[in-house]
Amino acid sequence: MAAETDPKDRESKIAPVQVIPLQQVHPMQKVYPMQPVILMPLNPPENDYLFLSITSFFFFILLAIPALLFSFKNREANILGDQRKAQRNSRLALGFSISSILVGSTLIISSIVVRAMKQQE
Repeated sequence: MAAETDPKDRESKIAPVQVIPLQQVHPMQKVYPMQPVILMPLNPPENDYLFLSITSFFFFILLAIPALLFSFKNREANILGDQRKAQRNSRLALGFSISSILVGSTLIISSIVVRAMKQQE
């Protein structure tokens, strides 16, 4: 039988257990009961309408500037996790973008109509 498989050799290699006297043990800290953890799904980020804001610059720039600013504010609020500000900024960016496109389209169409009427006279 090899020396490595001898049970007597295994017992001699085991370190002895150290016993710590009770005076050296630190008093236990207060134990608080576990609180339940509620996991809630995160809301998806609000749409920032950045492309629509940039597109609205071609129609009416005075209303497109606030649309772009609110679009950037919406992105910032989404990153910070402020859902309420993100919703507000998203609605404002969309409103300014649509109004810019509507006002710009109205001006373009009315200028075309005025030119056509002048040419007929």
